[in-house]
Amino acid sequence: MKVNLRTFGTAVVAACLLTACTSGAESDQSSSGGGSAAPQGQGAAGSGDCSEDVEDVTVGLVAVNLNSPSIARIADNFERAAEERGWTVEVFDGQGDQNATNNAAENLLQRGVDLLVNNSSPNDQMGPVIQAAEAAGVPFVSIYGGAAPGVDAEIGTNETVNGSLITQEMVNRLEDGSRVLKLNWTVLQALRDRDAGFHAVMDEAKNVEIAREIEVKVPGQVDDAYAQITNFLQADKDIDAIWLGWDELAPPAVRAVQEAGLEDEIIIVGFDGNPFAWDLIRSGSPYIMEPANPFEPMGEQAVTTANCLLQGGELESNVIYMKPCLITRETVPAEGEFPNWDDCAYFPGQIGS
Repeated sequence: MKVNLRTFGTAVVAACLLTACTSGAESDQSSSGGGSAAPQGQGAAGSGDCSEDVEDVTVGLVAVNLNSPSIARIADNFERAAEERGWTVEVFDGQGDQNATNNAAENLLQRGVDLLVNNSSPNDQMGPVIQAAEAAGVPFVSIYGGAAPGVDAEIGTNETVNGSLITQEMVNRLEDGSRVLKLNWTVLQALRDRDAGFHAVMDEAKNVEIAREIEVKVPGQVDDAYAQITNFLQADKDIDAIWLGWDELAPPAVRAVQEAGLEDEIIIVGFDGNPFAWDLIRSGSPYIMEPANPFEPMGEQAVTTANCLLQGGELESNVIYMKPCLITRETVPAEGEFPNWDDCAYFPGQIGS
């Protein structure tokens, strides 16, 4: 690993100021075209001298399960942004096995990587790995791992807020006495945080009842979600809304609702922002809304933040939250496009303003 001092133009300095590298400035960077297929980044300011590019970096990225479309998008965009800097990235797919993921991370440290990146494993389940990275002097950067001691930087969105927002918007659309079916997998930190947001709202929503909370089986989550919803609706059709912990469950949920003949009776909400879910929103299906997380800019943010840490820079906060976009029938991007991550509505009242 080596550090080269570069001459930066005004635009590049502005980008670094935006992305957790240096102190006190804001960027006017924004996406062009209102939703291009190459989304632009967001970021958070930091402190310290990060005006250099670090080269010859070897990165170990461990992903809890690349079968997840969201986790795969994060990994792909991190890898692309890192390789644009000339970094070498080795990716390990834990396929849902946390022990295997931890073992792979420790093996990467033993082999001398310069940077370790955790993609979506709960950091509270990676304690020995984080300690080993700290002992080796290797920065530990996580994406959707949650804040934990020893983590140099955690990048994501505030999923408790997202969970509260989407749950409240769901409740706002329901009549008194409505019943909600919830499906989640409360293993990953982001899904636990969304769950907390759900309960924060539902505990106060005296006019809406939780009919049942289902813990989906992973792997096999798509088939299990379809079977669970189908079986539930065969026994109890008195459901007004379905809350999904992530949008990979949206296609099987929509299918189960349509097969039950309840597509005009039930609304479905979820999270993440994958194009297949936007297809459902665009088509007028029961799936009506979700916060879309900026996975593409998030990968870029992780690389820029890591570049700062590798040269000894300091961050104003080791938790960097990025803004999602609220996707509804009014805001869903055209097929093949993404939201304008830097200038999109997050609250319903911002739509059309």
